[in-house]
Amino acid sequence: AQAIYSWLANLKAERGHTIISVGGGVAGDLGGFIAATYLRGMAWVQVPTSMAAMVDASIGGKVAVNLPQAKNLVGAFYQPKGVFADVQSLSTLGKRELSEGWAEAIKHGFILDASLVDVFEEHAEALMDVEPEISTEVIRRSMAIKANVVSQDERETLGIRIMLNYGHTIGHALESSTEYGQFFHGEGVSVGMMGAASMAQEMGLHSQDIVDRQRRLLDRFNLPTSAKGVNVDDILKGMSLDKKVQDGSKRWVMLEEVGRSVVRTDVPEELVQKTVRELVS
Repeated sequence: AQAIYSWLANLKAERGHTIISVGGGVAGDLGGFIAATYLRGMAWVQVPTSMAAMVDASIGGKVAVNLPQAKNLVGAFYQPKGVFADVQSLSTLGKRELSEGWAEAIKHGFILDASLVDVFEEHAEALMDVEPEISTEVIRRSMAIKANVVSQDERETLGIRIMLNYGHTIGHALESSTEYGQFFHGEGVSVGMMGAASMAQEMGLHSQDIVDRQRRLLDRFNLPTSAKGVNVDDILKGMSLDKKVQDGSKRWVMLEEVGRSVVRTDVPEELVQKTVRELVS
């Protein structure tokens, strides 16, 4: 960020100028963070070119940078003036990059739109091949779901936007505990979704059928559903820094059924530890 600030200063950039972020989530986060902070705010446009950025990161105005201790500890809420996405830009991505992006869209279906989960199940192969018509439609629906949530609760003060963090408590901790080198973001979210589903089932919020359905779908998109070999204590430490912690209590996003989610603060710590151990064993 420092190098970009200096570059803008040397260019004599003005508030009326526009910063355009072209690329994946890192480019979007960095460009947005610079736009939010340089001259106390410059206009900003997002052009996401990765699947994860299209379906998730480019929508919502969250811009942040990581610290060694945890993800997204330094950041701001800053909305772009526009977001322009074209599925043709995904043609250069490998299967792993596509899969981790689809994880966020699959998440949107499980928390808010059961019919979108049906689409993923019916068209998994076509979506992994990024067939233009169905991929454009699913990306559009995923972006619309997130945009609708964000428009109601931009700064996560009403308990609505937090639903988008399904799978992220464990997912972010997995990323930080492995120094951001083992799991892509969507892969961490995938494992986190399985952890949250397992705990919800144990607490009686939903049936084992939902756990199994979620696992089957994530498997079809070549997404991890466990994190074998990762240190349990490192994950638990990372979770303690989660931004959803409130008054010392973790807020867990859990499913009640496919397409409907809820926030719970009464998840026993013993269950959390048991679940994490099962995920890494």
